[in-house]
Amino acid sequence: MPLSQQAKTRISVVAIAFLAPLLYFHRATFSGDIFISRDILRVYYPLKKYWAERVSQLQFPDWYPYDGLGQPFTGMVISGAFHPANILYLLLPLGLALKVITLLSYVAALGGTYLFARLWGMGRGAALLSAFTYALCGYMVGISNNLLYLMAAATFPWALWGAERFLRQPSAGRAATAAIPLCLVLLCGDPQSFAVCNGLLLVLALLRPGRADMSRALPRAGVLIVLGALLSAVQLVPAFTVIREAAPNAGTLAKATAFSFHPLRLLELLLGPLFVDPEVGAVSSPSLANQVFDSGMGSLWVSSAHLGVTAFLLLLAALWTHLRHPMTWKVAGLALLFLVLTLGRNLPLYGWLYEWLPLWRSFRYPEKLLPYFLFLCALGVGAGLEAVQREPATRRRTLQLGLVLAALCGVLALGEGLFQVLSQGVIGSLWKRPEPFVLEYIHDNVIHLSWMAVGALLLSCLVLGGVEKPGLRAGLLAGVQLGSLYLANESTYHVSFAELLEQPVSTVNTLLQREPDTGAGRPRVMGAVEGLVPAEVPGVSPQDSAFFTLVAALEPDTPGLWHLESAIPYLPATSRRYGLVRTSSRDWWERVGGLFHVRYASVNARTFRGNPDSVVGGDRLLGVVLIQNPRTLPRAYLAMPLCASDERSARELLLSASFQPGRQVVLECPAAEPSGAPTEGELGQVSFLRYAPEHVELEVKAERPAVLVLNDAWYSGWSATLDGEPVSLLPANVAVRGVRVPAGTHRVLFTYRTPGRDVSVAISLGTLALLALATLASYRRRPANHSA
Repeated sequence: MPLSQQAKTRISVVAIAFLAPLLYFHRATFSGDIFISRDILRVYYPLKKYWAERVSQLQFPDWYPYDGLGQPFTGMVISGAFHPANILYLLLPLGLALKVITLLSYVAALGGTYLFARLWGMGRGAALLSAFTYALCGYMVGISNNLLYLMAAATFPWALWGAERFLRQPSAGRAATAAIPLCLVLLCGDPQSFAVCNGLLLVLALLRPGRADMSRALPRAGVLIVLGALLSAVQLVPAFTVIREAAPNAGTLAKATAFSFHPLRLLELLLGPLFVDPEVGAVSSPSLANQVFDSGMGSLWVSSAHLGVTAFLLLLAALWTHLRHPMTWKVAGLALLFLVLTLGRNLPLYGWLYEWLPLWRSFRYPEKLLPYFLFLCALGVGAGLEAVQREPATRRRTLQLGLVLAALCGVLALGEGLFQVLSQGVIGSLWKRPEPFVLEYIHDNVIHLSWMAVGALLLSCLVLGGVEKPGLRAGLLAGVQLGSLYLANESTYHVSFAELLEQPVSTVNTLLQREPDTGAGRPRVMGAVEGLVPAEVPGVSPQDSAFFTLVAALEPDTPGLWHLESAIPYLPATSRRYGLVRTSSRDWWERVGGLFHVRYASVNARTFRGNPDSVVGGDRLLGVVLIQNPRTLPRAYLAMPLCASDERSARELLLSASFQPGRQVVLECPAAEPSGAPTEGELGQVSFLRYAPEHVELEVKAERPAVLVLNDAWYSGWSATLDGEPVSLLPANVAVRGVRVPAGTHRVLFTYRTPGRDVSVAISLGTLALLALATLASYRRRPANHSA
């Protein structure tokens, strides 16, 4: 049976939705290379590798041992431990799975935006243009370096689409299609987007045209919020238990507003990635990021925020056409609110939310909110296309405006070419010690991207003025928009060979040879390299050389790729207690590092002035030296207790000159409990019977009553038994675990279980089952209703 025209159109849209991102990212799609960046190397590859290893052995990971003495895995939201896409890490090689999930995220972003735009009344061409503009804008291309935020940005349009359908006509099936994507936003690993999405459900309800519609929609939005929370319980409950004990990610407003979107970068929305080195596709100057844009992190959050000049032109057409419509002001006001929030420290609003809303203090990096602004702008682009298609007068005004914008871009190009207006005049004046080569590539970028904008605008004007067929006009405008996005942003994502993440460098090889896996965990390592400049490796790109240097320097959490534990806390669920005993790298290494089983450190070869006898290896080409700490305590040992009333007083005792590491342990215990003075002679022996992330079993032969110290992080989900009987597990040396043991031979078992895990799993699965049953029941009733 031949297909109808409508079916053919739908198939064409689906094919475009799949093929466009694959072609856009052709360097990754059609090669063995994978998407790679510092965050992929330091966070996602180690986390996903760990997840796949554990689950493939039919063990679900509750604890992650490779960062900062260990931390909860499921409570660390960025682990994405429950996202269904994780199944690909079991079915495919890890690098390939990462690439497939990244590419599918762009397909998902395009599809969700298209469906939402269609639901809001746009035609297929306009909706597709909105989808292209959002899914392939500079931010989305640049955030390929941070997988969880890409996945969340690709998922929330689906949650909004499902919510809009439910608000219009509630049913069990529509509730599921809204609540499940909403839950997936959190399961991607982004709690801030989850919170924002819940707020947007209420905003959608408030956007109803009449008061009566609004009063009906608000309870429906509340139902979706409750359903989303119940489905997300499996992740929410562990996350809330971690918040109480983890070191704060945004403990101060300054930390919370790092990676604020700078007002100067608003130019990128129109022109493209002005501040990116075209040779490497990344900002190559920490000074530029910190001194000019005040990122506080030595880099920019994403390399580009480009929306495109054609998109900007159509967006202005939409605003002009619908200027008097109340919905225009509401949506524009919401977009402006998100833009103001992304500016972070540059405007006071983000700071007010930080002070007034306790939940908001858990969030950081305002630039993460940029996708919501860009999503609303993309919808405006589609509305602008419909406006110029529908009204000849609007098309003429848009053409005239396009010519004006082209003239302005040309003036900018000429001003930069003749007088270096932006590079020297603006950037150079804001920079205390401008780096000439950075100003030079900014200068070149401004000229190149400005003339590109002129060309795109003139092509758009030519289409608006010279093409009469609406379908052809829409297709050509979409082509100009997609082409300008590709030319400006395609080089800003990074790919490299997967073996880069699997091949150990010389420092790692040295550690693996010196410390074979005995089943009791290897000693911890720390990356203490300061001011290391990535070496130039023959035959390797600068970007790949930087990654090799990261691995050689033992930067967290790269050691986890080889089952080595990094003492440097990097991931967000690091124990707050561990933060109390952290000092500067050198002081910590000499005074405290050995106390917590940290035996090796990487340092800069050029600046190393320590004892040559401590050097055990390194990498001459990459400029890294590996040194050993001779005063490292075992992972588990016996010591005499010094009682402290709380963690603060325990820290003072631990760092005091009278404290004797290895002979004494600071135990947080009631003052009435006995404290033992250090005595001469052996206190006993400790041997490991089993060492697994959530289960540690030891045999203790104690000569006298003492404390068994296990140098792994203390968290409330841990419990202990002594010879099969539960015993108190106390914080030892502020950050690790301690158990009092009597004289004699005993078995001590430490066990970790995510607090509330079973209840939260039951809530999420029960809610999902009820939604499925309700949806099935509603579908079974539908034929009867129709026949009646």
